[in-house]
Amino acid sequence: MKAGVLKLAIIVVGLNLLFLYIGLYFLPQSESRPPQVIRIEEGIAQEELIAAGEKIVFGKGQCMVCHPATAEPGMRAPAMATIGADMEREAKQRGMTPEEQVFEALVNPSKYIVKGFEDMMSPVQKPPTSLTDGEIIAVAAYLQSKGGKVTVTFPGSVPVLHAQIEKARVK
Repeated sequence: MKAGVLKLAIIVVGLNLLFLYIGLYFLPQSESRPPQVIRIEEGIAQEELIAAGEKIVFGKGQCMVCHPATAEPGMRAPAMATIGADMEREAKQRGMTPEEQVFEALVNPSKYIVKGFEDMMSPVQKPPTSLTDGEIIAVAAYLQSKGGKVTVTFPGSVPVLHAQIEKARVK
């Protein structure tokens, strides 16, 4: 009886060591870090603002989870490739400035849903995304740069952003 228990214990320990070895040396290891803090400060150049927006879109904002880079079948949300031009066109049709349109799309996405898509985007200023004013403006600059003219600036666009946030709050 003791010999059987000893053999079983050796087999269990041996298998655990084998699985540990496989896990450490053959399976990819991932490291999760908090999002990088991106500082948007007064006087930031437009190119830097767009680059910061791109980092946020692909990182903290997690926009690419739903928005594909280019149009593809079965998209959950509009593609990023021409989103700036699309938003410019929508702004003209709705009698808004491009700044108002892009900020409304970010802070009050339920207000205007692109035809063919569902209302599933959460406001970027609230959890889970919780972007700051500067980060929202950077994302807006990045979105406008995708086929449209970049009209947002920091801190020049802060009043327009706050007006859209207030409109979203009032509903």
